Amino acid sequence: MKLSISIFGLIIIAVIYIAAWGMLLAIWRKVRDRRWGRVVVFVAAIAVLIAPWADEVWIAWNFHEFCKGSGVHVSRKVVVDGYFDGTFHGMSRPGSAESPQSIEALDKMGFGYVELRTIDGQVVRIEKSEGLWRSKIVASPTARYHYKRIVNFRDERGIHHEAPVSLKIEVTGEEIVDTKTGEKLGERVIYKRRPGWVDGLWIGYFGSGLTLCPDPGRGPKMPSLRESVLLPIL
Repeated sequence: MKLSISIFGLIIIAVIYIAAWGMLLAIWRKVRDRRWGRVVVFVAAIAVLIAPWADEVWIAWNFHEFCKGSGVHVSRKVVVDGYFDGTFHGMSRPGSAESPQSIEALDKMGFGYVELRTIDGQVVRIEKSEGLWRSKIVASPTARYHYKRIVNFRDERGIHHEAPVSLKIEVTGEEIVDTKTGEKLGERVIYKRRPGWVDGLWIGYFGSGLTLCPDPGRGPKMPSLRESVLLPIL
C-alpha cells in the first residue's frame, strides 16, 4: 500500500495541525480543571491527528487491493472471421470506413469484417469482398463475439463515465463476450483513483491528480485485449 499525499498536501496538513493544536491548547487552558473538558480535548486531539490521513489511508488500501485484479486476463482464445467493436463510437458516417486510413488499419488487423457504431448509434458492418472493403448499415450487430466496455454508463449528454467501486476509486476497461454462450473470453481492467480531500483542496486547479492501475507510465506495456483473445483467420 502506498500513500499518495503530495508535498503540498503535507504542507496543508502541517498548517491544519498548527492551527488546530493552537485552538486545542487555548481550550485546554480553560477546561483542564474539569474532567469532561479533558476528555473532550483528548478526543478532539485524536480526531485532528487522524482526520487529514483517514480517507487517504482508506483510498490507498482499497486501491492496492483492487489493483491485484487489474490488467489483461484471458480465459480462452478464439479464431474468428470478424467481431463487433462496441468500444468505438468515433465514425461520423458509414462511408468514412472506406477511407485509405481505415482500409490500411482493417487490412493490418487481418479480419474479414468488423462491426462498429457510428456517432449517432447506427451499426455499420465493414466487410471485405473480392479484395475490396465495403460498408453497410445493419439493424443490429450480427457478430458472435463482442468487444465492449466493462462499464458503459452514459449520462444524459452521452458522456461516458466509469463506475465507482469505492471512495474515490473507479473501474473501467473492456471485455470480450461470446454472445452465443454468454462466456467471457477475456477482460482488461483498469482502476482509477483520485486524491483524498487534503490534496483535493488544491490539485483540481492544476489537473485531475488521477492515478491508474496498471500505470501505463510504469512497468511492462499492457497487451491488447483484442489481440490476446481474437485471432483472425489467415
